[in-house]
Amino acid sequence: MHRNGSDYSSQFTPTVNDLVRRLLVLTKFYLNAYDEAPLDVAELGQLHWLLNSYYNGSGYSVHDIVRSLSPDCGDLVIRGIVFGVPVNASQLFVKRTTSSSVCCIYNYRRPSYSQYPLQRAKHNADMKAMPEVVFESNSILNGIQFVLQDTTPDDHTEIYLSNTAFRLLIFPKEDYATVQSNNNGEILVDHNTIVEVPIQPKFFDSSEAVRGVTPQIRRCYFPEEGTRLLNQSYYSLDECLLLCRIESMVQHCGCASAPLTGSSNVNVSYCTLLDLPCLMKWRTIWFGYNEYPFVEPGDGKDTTSMTQCAHCLPTCDGVNFEIASNAAPLRNTYNSSGYFHGLLKGLNNDRPLSIIKLFYKLRFAQSTKMDMVGDWIVLLNRFGGILSLMYGFSIISYIEILYYLTGKWFVYYYRALKNPKPTRTKTELNNPAFEWTE
Repeated sequence: MHRNGSDYSSQFTPTVNDLVRRLLVLTKFYLNAYDEAPLDVAELGQLHWLLNSYYNGSGYSVHDIVRSLSPDCGDLVIRGIVFGVPVNASQLFVKRTTSSSVCCIYNYRRPSYSQYPLQRAKHNADMKAMPEVVFESNSILNGIQFVLQDTTPDDHTEIYLSNTAFRLLIFPKEDYATVQSNNNGEILVDHNTIVEVPIQPKFFDSSEAVRGVTPQIRRCYFPEEGTRLLNQSYYSLDECLLLCRIESMVQHCGCASAPLTGSSNVNVSYCTLLDLPCLMKWRTIWFGYNEYPFVEPGDGKDTTSMTQCAHCLPTCDGVNFEIASNAAPLRNTYNSSGYFHGLLKGLNNDRPLSIIKLFYKLRFAQSTKMDMVGDWIVLLNRFGGILSLMYGFSIISYIEILYYLTGKWFVYYYRALKNPKPTRTKTELNNPAFEWTE
């Protein structure tokens, strides 16, 4: 039950530093399973009242507040080269929430999931104005390169990882930014390093004969089956797990964590600060991939190990990406004038730098196809072939086995009923009518 925030109005007059410290509690909505920091219910109520007052009592969006407080993409991605041509990197990235933080995402085509309609329209317009990049070569020179620059401690940036590395996620451009199903990958880019990321796609599809098998047996969905299951135009395993997680949040707490919803099409109530204790209580159910064993069911005794999303399956058609990383140290400048050549020209090491290079690994890609290798007739033939090799069976053997199991007994009883045998009477020795003759 929500408490009335007006109780805190007379006892909460924060300073700027105090407000910054208390706003860091918004990172708890990412539900890190290993975060054991206690929650101060009184402080949550005070901050809830303050945010409600700031938005004139119309309700506040945790998703949009966290996004607006995060560093801008122009401060993190400061230089870029796409296919050998320098670009304005700040105009190629959109800032969106992910399953772990707010990230700057490149070549993204997923509609905005802001809670405010005007913000969604603006974000979608900005995304459509960005050019869509299609890789056409496997050369490093024809790939994309970006220079990352970390923030300063004065930015009050909160991270869960113990190191200060950049976190690089690779995922489909229409998917929610997460790697729950481990289809693609995640790379940590240390400060002052040059990281080359060769990408190798692997295409897979399924024949029309596979459609005759139920999804539970073939363990995948075709596009129309997935869209019908989720009642939306896009389906992926991560998308299905995302919606399943939202349903579980609503079931346990009556609302969903705003940064983790990832869709503006979901008609649910978004959690506020007063709902945060409930979310933290059940966070292990929704955090990470291990809590969604869509292949192996749980034992049914522990609610965290039960199959939460058994209906979520991979796609029968699509592409997976294998990624690797080659890291090399970035040489520091010897004076304050900065670098003299290349992508880093004019930059210095006042703030940590890193360079990321993305390109295709090979000029060709592997393609696999799932097809039906046979039906019950083929299985019967294979079974007969094995028996013929091992035991000398043949097609006639099947008929003989069937005859001995059914026909032989039928003929036996039929003859027994048609030609009954004569009955014999016993003659006892002590019968007085029996006489011996010599």
